[in-house]
Amino acid sequence: MLKKRLIFTLLYADGFFMQSRNFNIQKVGDINWLKKNYNLKNISNYIDELIVLDISRKEKNIDNFIYNLKKISNDFFIPITAGGGVDTFNKASKLLRNGADKILVNTILTKDHKVINQIAETYGSQSIIGGIDYRCFNNKIDCFVNNGSELINKNFSDYLKKIKNLPIGEIYINSIDQDGTGMGLDLNIVKKIPKEFFKPVILSGGCGNFTHIKEGLEKKGINAVSTANLFNFINNGLETVRIKLLKDNFRLPEWNSNSIKQLKDIFNK
Repeated sequence: MLKKRLIFTLLYADGFFMQSRNFNIQKVGDINWLKKNYNLKNISNYIDELIVLDISRKEKNIDNFIYNLKKISNDFFIPITAGGGVDTFNKASKLLRNGADKILVNTILTKDHKVINQIAETYGSQSIIGGIDYRCFNNKIDCFVNNGSELINKNFSDYLKKIKNLPIGEIYINSIDQDGTGMGLDLNIVKKIPKEFFKPVILSGGCGNFTHIKEGLEKKGINAVSTANLFNFINNGLETVRIKLLKDNFRLPEWNSNSIKQLKDIFNK
């Protein structure tokens, strides 16, 4: 049985880290603000993975994104996923060679799958997370790409069936309706995941406190929960969440930070 995971997602755009609500973004601070308000080295002890997404609305500058990614990865020993605008093999490779252990793809899931196959052949399918942004409207569950701006012609369940055989390691499901509200995850979406979809599922969108995270991790079919709320879990918020989860007997991964850091140092040489 897979262990449950607690994931923290950082949203980046044009040199700053952002707070998002229903995919409307607001600037919070740069890498210096992040390091001042979050003890990044310490956070590695209390989350299982970090996801960093470039959600820039203008043309994405991958070099600036990588600069910030490397600043973050220097303080983390846990796996880091990077995403946002990854639509070519070269972009994916560049991220995976500069601080990322996995990449998250979204828009190219709907297009030519040659890029995904090439990434999987080179780095392994475990290095790819498929991202799905969705929202509910008139009893329909619509899926979107391009930062939630472009509707695709597939409902949620059919879309999962379409991509289930792609060489991706897991799926990141994010509710646009719940995003940034702090009102809780959309737990009803779990019922819409097809029974034949066997890939691990990360649920995101709406986590505002410990109870929301606990409810998500308790749900059968959910392997991990992610929060991207920069304010609700500031300072020691994530530490408190993990301590409570362990007290409630959740099976979370155990990290040997020194061993993992040594392996990362060897790999990055």
